[in-house]
Amino acid sequence: MRKKRGMMEKIFNLTSTFKSHTEEDGSVKIRGMASTVDFDRAGDSISADAWTKGGLNNFEKNPIILFNHDYNRPIGRATGLKATDNGLEMEAKISKAAKDVVDLVKDGVLGAFSVGFRVKDADYIEETDGLRIKDAELFEVSVVSVPCNQTATFSLAKSFDSMSEYEDFKKTFTNSDGAQVQKEITMSEETQQPVDLEAFAKKVAEETAAKIAMKQAEQKAADEAVQKDVEEKAAADAEAKAQQDQEVQTAIKTGIESGADRLMEDLNAKMSEKDAKIDEIMKQHESVLKEKQEELDKMRESKRVFADRKSNTLSDDVKKEMVYAHILGKVTRKGFDTNYGQDVLQKAGITYDATSAAGIDVSVSQAFEEAVRLEQKVAPLFKEIQVLSGATVLPIAPDTEVANFNATGLETAANLLEEKGASDNNYNVNRILLQAFRLVSGTFISNDTDEQVVVTLLPMITSALARAHAKAIDQAILLGNSSFKGLVGGTGTDGANSPYAFDSTLVADLDASGSSDAVTGANLLSIRSEMGKFGVSPSDVAYIVPVDQYYNLIGDAAFSDVSEVGSDTAMKLIGAVGSIYGSPVVASDALASQTGAGGAVTTSAAVAVAVNNYVIPRLKGVSIETDYEVAGQRTAIVAAQSLGFNELEAAAAAHPGDNGAVRIEYA
Repeated sequence: MRKKRGMMEKIFNLTSTFKSHTEEDGSVKIRGMASTVDFDRAGDSISADAWTKGGLNNFEKNPIILFNHDYNRPIGRATGLKATDNGLEMEAKISKAAKDVVDLVKDGVLGAFSVGFRVKDADYIEETDGLRIKDAELFEVSVVSVPCNQTATFSLAKSFDSMSEYEDFKKTFTNSDGAQVQKEITMSEETQQPVDLEAFAKKVAEETAAKIAMKQAEQKAADEAVQKDVEEKAAADAEAKAQQDQEVQTAIKTGIESGADRLMEDLNAKMSEKDAKIDEIMKQHESVLKEKQEELDKMRESKRVFADRKSNTLSDDVKKEMVYAHILGKVTRKGFDTNYGQDVLQKAGITYDATSAAGIDVSVSQAFEEAVRLEQKVAPLFKEIQVLSGATVLPIAPDTEVANFNATGLETAANLLEEKGASDNNYNVNRILLQAFRLVSGTFISNDTDEQVVVTLLPMITSALARAHAKAIDQAILLGNSSFKGLVGGTGTDGANSPYAFDSTLVADLDASGSSDAVTGANLLSIRSEMGKFGVSPSDVAYIVPVDQYYNLIGDAAFSDVSEVGSDTAMKLIGAVGSIYGSPVVASDALASQTGAGGAVTTSAAVAVAVNNYVIPRLKGVSIETDYEVAGQRTAIVAAQSLGFNELEAAAAAHPGDNGAVRIEYA
């Protein structure tokens, strides 16, 4: 027998109906004839013993049942395969895990399986011009929704793309025996399996009901789509109208507020100027302020936001409003009985009486201190110590010499405790005198200034006072003043009168002419090394540089800006703009920018400071007071606080040695 290999590898499918019944565990068993010995219309048949020659062996090793020939979707296992005189009987169990398939089988929607096989050997039957398959190999079994051949249970001819291909396939087999030709069995003959008319009628009824339900669902979906389109169009029209109304309102509001905004910007700019005289600025703009008072009131009200009034803690916005109301009350000598003050208290949910007055005064003081702190760059580096008087003695425990390993006790003088560097066998507790000096700033407001005009200017007045205090404190810490010395200056002059900082001996003085005037990361690391024990921990060291040297450091490889190291440092230390080897860098305009200045200057190009070796003694908080001047018919607004700046451990003023601050100066 001659065979062409290409044709012999072709996979055929035959489709059979099955019967099913439900198991107790929720699965379904199906049973039917996988193949019969009947002839199809083309004269082909599968002999009864075609499955007895090893063609079932491979399938029986893993008898998985698939759905629609999808190898990625197994739904059960074949539980029985038996070759009989009538053909191949099959029994399978559909797993309850394939719930959708189980339900469809139970409902009668799925009722057929398709068997995929390969013809291994066959005889050509001249009388029927067909094939009798003598040996076949089973590959897979699938429960199918649409049978491959819906008109017959088996057909070789319809498995080919054309009749010529089918004829070529038949030619691969020769008739090896004179077997009697069997008669073709058609679908209408009585030898077929009997039809269950009741089941067939039920299936037709279910299919008809399903079609009707589908039609109804499609109609409902169409109606809903039309309704949705109508609703969406109505919503879009309403939104467009609302947007148009909003644009009209915005245009009106913009027209009203644009002039007020420009006026406020102009006033704010003038009050931010150095040595600005607030009373003169107010007189200059008083007529315009009165003219636009209503617009300014509306603008201020629109920006006022109050937090939950049931909260026991005042929000930052409420505290700011309290400061403004407090100053207004001092100017008008009405306390919180002004219209503005009562409005603030009411909206904040506070009753002003003898009980709450003290707390409100504290909140006002704290709010102003916070406003000052936000303007500072240097002061937040250092700790504050609350003192009870203008001069307070602070005991300091100095460092000690090491203890001795010795067989004797304290009768040996060398075993006695003594401070570092001492040789008198005594331990003396040091002390430092903390002094707080008064810092004052203020302005005058004319007696004939309208109360509402004052309300409008309060934020700018408060901001100007806070800015003046902040700059004075930062400058005093760096340059000192007539009351105390600073890090790099003694009496307000950089480099004069023995400041706390030690002049670096490792870094040569910078040339202010511009040829070698840039501070580098290596320079800062060098002055940190001159700090001795104070420079060991980078987190305890801060660098303070002029603004021009900050720009020079930006290009330095060792410099990391806030975007690289995170914003934690910048949030805790206002003014910190980056870091060098783990230590924050603060830029301050209190130090003069001398890049390219030329000539002989002795100011500081950078200073490294051990922040824990310096403290700011503070006496009470900030007080905001007023004094009415009868002769001048005006009221003075004064913001005052008392503080100082002290070094805890004196510098060695030498290298090597322990120096709390080291500076780089210009030549």
